[in-house]
Parts: sequence; C-alpha cells; structure tokens
Amino acid sequence: MPVKGALPSGVVIRPETAEDKAAIDHVIAAAFGDGRFMRSVRHLRRASHEASLSFVVTLQDKVIGSIRYWPILVGGRTQLLLGPLAVLPEHSGKGFGKALVAHSLSVAETTSYDFILISGEPDYYPRFGFEPASQELFLWPGFIEPERLQIKWLSEDAKTKAPAAAQAILPML
Repeated sequence: MPVKGALPSGVVIRPETAEDKAAIDHVIAAAFGDGRFMRSVRHLRRASHEASLSFVVTLQDKVIGSIRYWPILVGGRTQLLLGPLAVLPEHSGKGFGKALVAHSLSVAETTSYDFILISGEPDYYPRFGFEPASQELFLWPGFIEPERLQIKWLSEDAKTKAPAAAQAILPML
C-alpha cells in the first residue's frame, strides 16, 4: 500500500510523545541495526531533539516510523540536523518515510532556522530540496562520505547568508 497523496485509512502522522520512546527506539534499531552507534552523526545529537519537529507515523495505532530533528550550532547560530528518519523494514519502500519528511519539512519551513543539514542517502533527499553541502564550508565532526552531507535552505533569504568561510558543525550541549 504505497502512500501517494492522502494517507491510507489507519495511517496517521502525529507529533512524537514521551510515550513513543520505546517504540521509536525499536524502529530505529530495526531500521539501522548496531551500525547506528558507529556513525559520526551521533556526536551531534547531544541535546534533546527538537520536539516540535519530531513526528511518528502510525498504522492502526502502532508506531511504524519516526523522524527527528536536532539543534546544532553552525557559525554561532542554531540550525537543524535531520535524522534519523526510520521506518520498520516491513513497511520500508511504501512511502511512509517520504510522508514523514514532507510533513516535517512543511513545519520546519515555518521556523526561524536558516537551513537543515543531513547525513543521508544522496539519491533520496534531493526530491525534498536537499542539495550537496560543501565540505569546505561545513566541517563535519568525524568521517562522512562527501556525497552524504546535504543541505536544505529554508528560505531564499537564508541562502544569501551562506557562510563565506569554513564553519564547524557543533552539537548543542
């Protein structure tokens, strides 16, 4: 049952709640396995995730996917880091992840952040307006394949404020 347009009956995207924590942990573990602990992006997820931009997708009231955003510091300004986006493997490829990204981005675009960074699949995120981010301008805290570092500008005005010199991407503490 691929998701195109309206969500199928029994499928809901809603804000994440504290009661969802165990289910979200299960979804992330099932989607990424133990390798998730080795990725450098984890170093940027020290503060609490941005609750107003964190959503779950449920099917018949069961959490089957989630998306979170984290505050990060870039050039002295707070920006956003997307991820993880996770969907249970048995529901992968059915459009639930796309629905979560589209929904969360529609909310993110109403905020005062300038941009969103992601360490993500280079063939997946461009459909949402992400583009390659220069590793000469954004200094990632650890190893990242250059094609995985992507940026989405949240407004044309924000794009005009792009850093002119290298900026470290730091965790919020």
